[in-house]
Parts: sequence; structure tokens; C-alpha cells
Amino acid sequence: MSDIFQEVDEEVQREKVETLWARYQTPVFVLAGLIVAATGAWSYYSSEKTKAAEAANTRFMAAVALADSGKSEEAIAAFNAIGKDGPKGYAALARLRAAEELGKTDKAKAMEMLDALAEDKSMDRMTQEVAELRSALYSMSSGDREKTMLKLAPLITPSGVFRFSAQEWSGLDALFDNDYDEAERVFNLLMNDRDAPQGMRARAQAYQGLLHAARGVKKTTGGVTSVTPIIEPADGSGASGGPALDKQ
Repeated sequence: MSDIFQEVDEEVQREKVETLWARYQTPVFVLAGLIVAATGAWSYYSSEKTKAAEAANTRFMAAVALADSGKSEEAIAAFNAIGKDGPKGYAALARLRAAEELGKTDKAKAMEMLDALAEDKSMDRMTQEVAELRSALYSMSSGDREKTMLKLAPLITPSGVFRFSAQEWSGLDALFDNDYDEAERVFNLLMNDRDAPQGMRARAQAYQGLLHAARGVKKTTGGVTSVTPIIEPADGSGASGGPALDKQ
């Protein structure tokens, strides 16, 4: 008797399963198809993105080779082309390199390119700050202290990645302008800031030596002070130099 009830129960369960499958088989097939399509689309996107990055790298290295061989105009054109249609990361690097190469012959136009990059909201903050720093370097070399400070001041914030470099350059700008009190104030801040990279603190001490030697001494006509500012992240993980500044 129990076997009969068990058979009836199994038949009822089977009918329920068949009913559920008949009701939901279409959505299940659609969902499975969507998963397969999404997987294929992502795989295609990743593959195309990798290919684009590899192509951009090849173009970028070719432009670097042109610059290294002294073909500045061709290098600038190549960097600008990558800046217009290359992947975001390579485009940002290419625009920075184009400005650097142009700065060898036309600092004013190089500064315009860097200012445009610094104001480009599509760029990441790090790229914008590097562009701002390099633009400030050209302002320093031209002797425009007001413009230099307008570019450096926004970078001197507690969370600024290049805040110590911006401080160092503002001190150098004051030193070049014979504003010894301001230069000494800035260099003292750097020397006493334990968060500043050790190399930068050592340079601040060296600048203090130059400052003390110059303070109160009549400026010699035709004398030249040449110092190379260094871009150094706040964590001291790396540094890159810019062109030497000459102040008459």
C-alpha cells in the first residue's frame, strides 16, 4: 500500500517539475544566452584594448626614438598624434613629451601646451599636477614670479602629491628674485618637515648656504645662478629633473 502512495507522490513531483520547466524554460535560455554574449563581448573588449595599448606603445617608442635622434619636429608631430587618438594613459604621456620637446625651441608654446593639459578635466589629477609643475618651471625661467606662484600655490596642500616639490620651487623662485626672507622661510619649512623626502631636505639646507652667502652682498653684474629643480613625489619614491634655470 505504501508503494502506491510513494508512486503517486513521485508522479505529482514530476508533474510539478515539468510545469515549472514549461513556464520558465524561455527565461532560462535567454539568461544563458545573455551570459554567453556578455562573456564574449568582454573577451573581445579586453582583446581590443590590449591590441590598442600595444599599438600605442609601439608608436610612443617610435616617437621617443625620433626625439633621441634629434628629430624634434617629427617627434612632436608623432607625440601630438598619439595625444589625439591614443589610449588615455599614452595620450597623457605623449602630450607631456610633446611639450617637453617643444620647450627646447619655444618655451612659450610649451607652457601653453602644459597649461592646457593641466586644465583638461579628462586627465587624472597626477597628470594635471605634473603639467602644472613643468609649466611653472618655464615661468620661473622667464622670470615671471607672479605667474609661477599662481601655478605652484594650488599644489602646496597637505594632500598634494608634489607639494614638497612645489615648496622647493617656490623657495628657489624667491631666492632668484633676491627675496631672501621668503626663501629662508620656505627652506626652513622643508628642512624641518619630517615628511619631506630626505634628499629634498638636504637640498633645502644647501640652498640655505647659497642664501646666506648672497644675503647682503651686492649683486654682481652678469653673474649667473644655475639650479636644476627636481620633481619629487611626496613619498620620495622617485624624482625627475627639469631644465636648468638661469637667472641673471
